[in-house]
Amino acid sequence: MTDKKQQRLNELEGIIVREQDMLFRFAYMRIGRRADAEDIVQDVFLKLFRSSESLGSVRNIKHYLIRSISNACKDFHRRQQNILPLEKAEREMVSDDDLKMHEEYLRITKLAGTLPQEQKEVLYMKCIDGLKFREIADILELPQATVKSRYRYTIQGIQKQLN
Repeated sequence: MTDKKQQRLNELEGIIVREQDMLFRFAYMRIGRRADAEDIVQDVFLKLFRSSESLGSVRNIKHYLIRSISNACKDFHRRQQNILPLEKAEREMVSDDDLKMHEEYLRITKLAGTLPQEQKEVLYMKCIDGLKFREIADILELPQATVKSRYRYTIQGIQKQLN
């Protein structure tokens, strides 16, 4: 292996160690199945490794990876032609390790209900992933005011569902 490839591999290994758990959770909360979420995260890391782009040229690697996984999850749903139906997700066999995260996925999926996808994504990034509005705006490439208004509409939509 060339020195350049080894250096790239070392850089990527450091990123994986730091960000893998957060990125897996990010994917899981959008997919609802461990195996699919793991595949998505692994594919994004492989594409990053194989790309000719220098990791040093990426302004914020965490935001870059979140956006990549978000796009991969959207592609996954397009290929599947549907999201895991809630009834099927409730019957999905999950390990004890994933039980808490799966229950959270079910609660949030029920709450988000029929909200538009753009609003759900902001809700997930804010409430599940713990990102700030500024970070969400950077990742989604939207003005911060738009992100805040989507969040407000999302909360209003959830409140209507609860009433």
